Amino acid sequence: RSPMLEQKSRPLPEPVPEANTRELIAVAGRLVALMRRETAAVRAVSSESLAGLVSEKATLVEAFATLTRAFHRDPETVAAVTDALRGELEDTFVEFEATARDNERTLAAAREANESVLRAVVSAAEAQRPRAQGYGRTGTAPAPLKPTDRRIGPVAIDRRL
Repeated sequence: RSPMLEQKSRPLPEPVPEANTRELIAVAGRLVALMRRETAAVRAVSSESLAGLVSEKATLVEAFATLTRAFHRDPETVAAVTDALRGELEDTFVEFEATARDNERTLAAAREANESVLRAVVSAAEAQRPRAQGYGRTGTAPAPLKPTDRRIGPVAIDRRL
């Protein structure tokens, strides 16, 4: 094969977006608003509204990451940012980080609560499942369990986050 053909068969690199401070601030602001809605939906145990938020969040996170990478590749743009815009950018990032931490804590608490309920359900199901009965040392079947021998512990669920 000729080198010319090999170059044509390689995929083209993705275009690098221009580092745009205003766009980064706008995307970060939208992401902050979305994380707040997601946190509120999780705290309200509103799974209907969570479904739409997840895909929108993924899109915004990707846009945010792409814009952030563009800034890392273009230090001249960062150096050219005015003091007023730099202050707005810093304020946006402070708010973003605080909201992201709150969102992460809420999601982790919800995940732990769901896993705890699931463990309780599995444990209760296991306690109700009939055990395989073999034969004892004497060759006779063991006596079946009495209903009073089965114990199910109480389960309490705290829905507050």
